[in-house]
Amino acid sequence: MYNLLQRANAIFAFAMTVTFGVLGAIAIVTPFLPSSPSAEITVKDIQVISYDYMSQGESEFAFIKLNLDADLTSLFNWNTKQLFVSVLAEYETNSHDINQVILWDSIIQSKEEALIKVSDLHNEYNFVDITTSFRQVNASYSLYWDVMPYVGVLTSGQTKSNHVIKFPPRSNEYR
Repeated sequence: MYNLLQRANAIFAFAMTVTFGVLGAIAIVTPFLPSSPSAEITVKDIQVISYDYMSQGESEFAFIKLNLDADLTSLFNWNTKQLFVSVLAEYETNSHDINQVILWDSIIQSKEEALIKVSDLHNEYNFVDITTSFRQVNASYSLYWDVMPYVGVLTSGQTKSNHVIKFPPRSNEYR
C-alpha cells in the first residue's frame, strides 16, 4: 500500500500535468481567435520650429496635434492581460530609408479602456529628426499595438494610414 506522501505526490503531479496541458492549449488557441481592430488618425496641425538641441546646433522640432479614434475591444479576450498602444510617425529621408518616431503611447488594461477617442492630442515625446531638418519630408501616421497575454506569445499589429502629410516650412514661434 502507498503511504500518504506518495499519494500526495501522485495527486500533485497529476494536477500539474493537467494545469500545464490547459495552459499549453490556451497558448496554442489564442493566436487564432478572430479580431478586427480599427483606428482613424487625423492630423489637425503640424508646426515646425527651430531649436538648439543637445549642442548639435540648430535642429527642427515638430509639434503635432491629432485626433485618434480607435476601437481595440476585439483584441481583448480571456487571455489578454493588457495592450501597449502607440501612435507612430513614419517617413523617409535622403540619408535614412525608414524613420519611425513614437508620438504617443498608452497601456490599456481593460476592454472599456480599449475604445479610444481623443481629440487635440499633442505629441508626448520630442519629434526631432536625425538630419536636423524636416524639409521635403512626408510622413504617414499609424497606430501600433502589442497584445500581452496571460499565457503565450506576445503578438502585435498595426493599422496603416493611407494619408501622407507633408511637413510645413519652419516657423519662428510655437503657437
